[in-house]
Amino acid sequence: MKYCTFFLFYFMICLSHGMAQELPPISNFSPAQYQAQNQNWMIAQSDDRRMYFANGAGLLEYNGEQWTVYPTYNESIMRSVAWYEDRLYSGAYMDFGFWESQPDGSLKYTSLVETLEVDILEDEQFWNLIPNGSTLLVQSLDRLYSYDPDSKTVEVILQNPALTKVFKVGNRVFYNIANDGLYEIVDGASILVHGLSQDDGNVITMAVQDDIIVFITSANSLFHIEEREVTLISKNQVDKDIVIYSATILSDGRIAAGTIDSGLFFIEKDGSIEMQLNQRNGLSNNTILSMYEDLDGNLWLGLDNGIDYVNINARFTTFIDRVGELGTVYDAFVKDDQTYLGTNQGLYLRDARDNAFKLIEGTQGQVWNLVEIDGTLFCGHNKGTFNISKDQATQIASINGSWDIQKIPGQDNLLLQGNYDGLYVLERIGSSWKVRNKITGFDVSSKDFAVRDNVVYVSHEYKGLFEITLDADFNKATNVELKDEVGKGTYSDLIKLKNRLIYANKNGFYVKEPDTDTFEKDEQLSALVDEDEYTSGRMISMDDQSFWFFMKNQLVQVTVEPIKNTFEFERYAIPQEIRAEKTGYESLFKLTDYQYLMGSSQGYIIFDTARLEDKQSLVYIDKILVTYNDNRLERIDIQNGFELPHDASKLEVNYHTPLYDALTDVKYQYRLKDDMDQWSVSAAASTLIFENLEDDNYQLEVRSVVNGVVGSTARIEFEILPPIYRTMAAYIIYILLAILLIVLINVFYKWYYNKKQEAELTKKQRELDLERLKNQKELAEVNNKQLTTDIESRNRELAMTTMAMIKKNETLSEIKKALEKVQANNDSKNLKAVKDLVHKNMTERQDWKTFEQAFTMTDKAFIKNIKARHPSLTSGDLRLSIYIRLNLSSKEIAPLLNISPRSVEIKRYRLRKKMELDKETDLFEYLVAI
Repeated sequence: MKYCTFFLFYFMICLSHGMAQELPPISNFSPAQYQAQNQNWMIAQSDDRRMYFANGAGLLEYNGEQWTVYPTYNESIMRSVAWYEDRLYSGAYMDFGFWESQPDGSLKYTSLVETLEVDILEDEQFWNLIPNGSTLLVQSLDRLYSYDPDSKTVEVILQNPALTKVFKVGNRVFYNIANDGLYEIVDGASILVHGLSQDDGNVITMAVQDDIIVFITSANSLFHIEEREVTLISKNQVDKDIVIYSATILSDGRIAAGTIDSGLFFIEKDGSIEMQLNQRNGLSNNTILSMYEDLDGNLWLGLDNGIDYVNINARFTTFIDRVGELGTVYDAFVKDDQTYLGTNQGLYLRDARDNAFKLIEGTQGQVWNLVEIDGTLFCGHNKGTFNISKDQATQIASINGSWDIQKIPGQDNLLLQGNYDGLYVLERIGSSWKVRNKITGFDVSSKDFAVRDNVVYVSHEYKGLFEITLDADFNKATNVELKDEVGKGTYSDLIKLKNRLIYANKNGFYVKEPDTDTFEKDEQLSALVDEDEYTSGRMISMDDQSFWFFMKNQLVQVTVEPIKNTFEFERYAIPQEIRAEKTGYESLFKLTDYQYLMGSSQGYIIFDTARLEDKQSLVYIDKILVTYNDNRLERIDIQNGFELPHDASKLEVNYHTPLYDALTDVKYQYRLKDDMDQWSVSAAASTLIFENLEDDNYQLEVRSVVNGVVGSTARIEFEILPPIYRTMAAYIIYILLAILLIVLINVFYKWYYNKKQEAELTKKQRELDLERLKNQKELAEVNNKQLTTDIESRNRELAMTTMAMIKKNETLSEIKKALEKVQANNDSKNLKAVKDLVHKNMTERQDWKTFEQAFTMTDKAFIKNIKARHPSLTSGDLRLSIYIRLNLSSKEIAPLLNISPRSVEIKRYRLRKKMELDKETDLFEYLVAI
């Protein structure tokens, strides 16, 4: 029960403390966002403002846009990181080394333990890295090593199993021994600076503060060291049961102390608590393992579960109604340490005697306006009008919907009030105010109005700008006129600046001078109106010489220059996303010459114009990824003038601006020169993806837009190479091939022309030859005809000769036979003479010669061919062959040869043998074929 009571009491203290203060903006990063382990043991920052965290998964890098995780060399938990001489060093289980940036933007690790063969202890972990001039101190829980980058040597300078922390303060090195004390290393020897008991705890951080060395212990004890004299400044200022685990002394002298379970405490130089941050008012975890003040003076927290960024050096402080008790702030008023907030839920007050905002009874509901007139605070409310005195609200008008209240010039006891249904007059009677009358003749809602003499101007977003002339007693409207010269439209406003009226809408600013009857467009003010920047047209006058104008990405303070009576502008980059106000109901209250309170939908923001300095907004190219047609993914070097092959189907470019302020709005624009003339629309995305770029030369430009203000530009030039068939070499080959083709065509043309000519000549020659052949044929036909006639004549002659010979021989043969018979009758002498004569005629070769000549004239080729084929044939064989070719029978051949038919058959047989004819070959057909 005791612990429950303490917890409830402590919760109420923290809650009220959190509500009582305007806190710095806080950004929370969960493990799901940075895609690594929960715990973050140490933090460092590079010269180009990248943040590094010793995470359970390895080295965690953050550049303001992208998170990158690099696993440790031996896949163990990373315990320490430090930026030293342009390198990032890290320590882990059984290893320490450094990381170097590669041309493609990634980091590459080198293990010093492995490279230098450092003899380390078993299971040794390296928890701390401390730059120390020309060396880097590397601390485990047993040893302190010194690494010299120039000589590349590592040596052990201290060994103690109770070593907890090592500190570098100026040129001095201190270390803490658990349950023993604080020591300093002097000329290589350890000197006890201050003994610490278990109640004091261990030293968590040390630094120089106003030329005094300050250190704080885990048991909330704050000490000063002056010339080796140690003084206890405060003890258990936070709470004796709260254990400090990590701490740092900030550049402004405050101590930031991170606890095991109670969040973050900011401790003043005297040890007093300035502020506490925990899970109830913005932190994502109450266990703070590490912290780091970055180059911009803001605080990073490495938590047991996540990472937080406390924007302690922000231009803003915020009050956030995390429990929803206040609602949306529509107006505010601050005086004498009393802060009033008019919200959609009522009027709230916080004064110096109280820590929390409290609702003023009777004001529940929508508050539209808070205005002080002659020392009296009026509250315009949905229920009517209230007079506010400290924490008391007195209703002076019960007419619903009181928008605004203004003084009537020349009427000290009269006020003009704008309501849902028109205008009302308030009158002061004694020390109190009451409603005197309604202005008759005008019943339009009068949210925005201005009074000049007896003329009232009312701006209505849907109806336009009215000019209302009132009677002398301010009872009724004698004339109502719409000012057509300004037009009408939503999101417009009207104010009076001295005796000058200013009206604003989307078309511009219109000014009515005291001596004119109409509103004239003011080109100088209208230059502020940009279609992309215009929001509500809301103007809030601070005095007779200046007013504030709300735009999308900035606030503009407009001041009247007294000599020339012209307008001067001062712009403050505060985007609408940061302001988070109710559009059309923006509020701004001046606290001091430089500080302003601005209402928002979750509370309010206090900003200081003296601190509104532009942050460094350099743009860095982080990573370039190329995807090819075959789905290969390649990370390429970040350089100007790189080339990509034609099959690069997708180009992804990652970039960042290292700004971490929680209320800084960082966006980017880009253009791809030769492809885009104008910059792209501002977008928060820090990755560009281009697909299927044509082969060409490109210059990619990316620039930051910080809170609406254009920052620096990063450029990368690259070329998409054409396919091989569109390269210069290919074009040269194409030209050569074209020339060759032209030459070949020319040669072919000449060849073709010559061929054609030859063909024509050939055709002509052929025609001539055909004509000649035709003539020759005709002549041959005539000759053949004549030859045929001759052959036929010769054949007839040959036949006749042959037949005559046959006949003669037959006759002679018969005579011979007859004479042989006569011989038988013994007249031998005369008969013999007759017989010899007959035989002589029968064997006369002259007949054969005659026949041979006739045959040769008829068939010259046969004699020639048969002699060539059978050179062994005799003249008798030739005669027999000729007779057989004439198709004469053996009986017919016998008289021609003067032999018997039997002898002819024998000769035929012998002839076949000489010709080497087989039995199947017919001799006649063979001879005819020759």
